[in-house]
Amino acid sequence: MAYSKKDFWLSILTGEITAWLSLPVLKNLKILSFLAGKGISLSVFIAAWAILAPLGAALLLYFFYLAAKIKNRIGLFQMGKYGVIGLLNTFLNAGIYNGLIFLTNIAAGFSVDLFFAVAFIITVVNSFFWNKYWAFGEKGAERTAGEAVQFFAVSAVVAIVNIAILHIIINVIGAPSGIDPKIWANVGLAITIVVAFFGNFFGYKFLVFKK
Repeated sequence: MAYSKKDFWLSILTGEITAWLSLPVLKNLKILSFLAGKGISLSVFIAAWAILAPLGAALLLYFFYLAAKIKNRIGLFQMGKYGVIGLLNTFLNAGIYNGLIFLTNIAAGFSVDLFFAVAFIITVVNSFFWNKYWAFGEKGAERTAGEAVQFFAVSAVVAIVNIAILHIIINVIGAPSGIDPKIWANVGLAITIVVAFFGNFFGYKFLVFKK
């Protein structure tokens, strides 16, 4: 177990991509407008965010590496890689989800469930290759088809649970009075992220990429 140059640069890459994918989310959450109201220009924020996000990803991974080394548990290092990849997938998912909300100006109803499903399909394909070839270190191609089926099965089960959660929060409970529906849609998304993080990690580790 070692923290290699590959680990460092891949964490930097995921952090950089995450920084750019997060912009549609920050816009819908009105964080960019809030910063503009405080006199922080969009260009200054983006420049700083594009530097801080990848550095933060690299530091997060190194923290998990140190914890894994101290505890002598490679699973902690795998969780660190999975966490960094998870940030990328979270904002890829959230970026697509919020981008569709922004383009259609629809933040409730079954259309939002569809947006979530579209974002899920794209994200899970991206997630498979990152987790197979980096987080869980599976190099061989001979089991790729079988692993892909298992990976999508685990992801689909978690996604179905999350679509149900999202639908209940957005369409059954609904946005409280005074809360922007776009912000409430992201509250629902945030809850599904927590469920997905743990559900997918243990499913991938013990069912898909098991040694």
